[in-house]
Amino acid sequence: MREFDEKKLMGSGSFGNVYRVKKDGKYFALKETDDKSVRDREEKFLKLADHPLFPKFEESYDEDGKYCILEEYIWGTPLDEAIRLRNGFGQPEAMKFAVSVADGIAFLQQSDGNILFRDLKAENLILQPDGEIRLVDLGTACFLEEADGSKAGTAGESAPEQIDNKSKQGMYSDVYAFGTLFYRMLTGQKAPSGGKFVSIRKADPSFSASLELLIRECTLAEGNERIPDMYTVLCRLMDIAMLTPSGYKKAEKEAEAALTGFEDRAGVVYSRNVQS
Repeated sequence: MREFDEKKLMGSGSFGNVYRVKKDGKYFALKETDDKSVRDREEKFLKLADHPLFPKFEESYDEDGKYCILEEYIWGTPLDEAIRLRNGFGQPEAMKFAVSVADGIAFLQQSDGNILFRDLKAENLILQPDGEIRLVDLGTACFLEEADGSKAGTAGESAPEQIDNKSKQGMYSDVYAFGTLFYRMLTGQKAPSGGKFVSIRKADPSFSASLELLIRECTLAEGNERIPDMYTVLCRLMDIAMLTPSGYKKAEKEAEAALTGFEDRAGVVYSRNVQS
């Protein structure tokens, strides 16, 4: 039987029990489940998620009928709690977090097999003491070709097609969840569900029109009308972040024009969806 210097139950979920353990002076997250396939699946995607946003895999083993996985322990505050305490973040800080998340999810989507995360939400993010954020729990991740025919995610946070399973899931599904997450980081409130149009500037008129346009294009009800993938989202964020003052003014005017009559516009079907 494995011996740890410390072992503290941190929570329970769809995977099973999650503990914080101390081994040889280092802390790890220990996940125990009764289902070997669940453990093996998370191990596979944890190994593939070789990116600073995700925890690092340590080892897996079987013990007393339990299937265990040991991974890096992420210290910090759950992002949903930090959002609640601060009633959302300022635009510069939220932008920083959004870029980190978009970069990590884009990494998964561009990997072999095109990995979908499928449960992107504040509850699965940790705000570390150094001000960086990390994303945990790859239990619902899958390859793009495996997505259809399975329900995954969290109602009100994940894309409608993941919950009702009535239309094709795709890389635009993670885009939807990113839009609701970014809205929540900025406003402190959960975004309207069901693909309804959302406005960050109702919460704070000083927020960028360019970001409002981006969030709206992420959270459209129909997948083929959204921004197609997280790499495109990342590029849009970086373009906004790197604008000069004069360029920012121009971009804001263009975004304001695009937002005018947005709810009445004809749907724009993107053509860069890998799954189309």
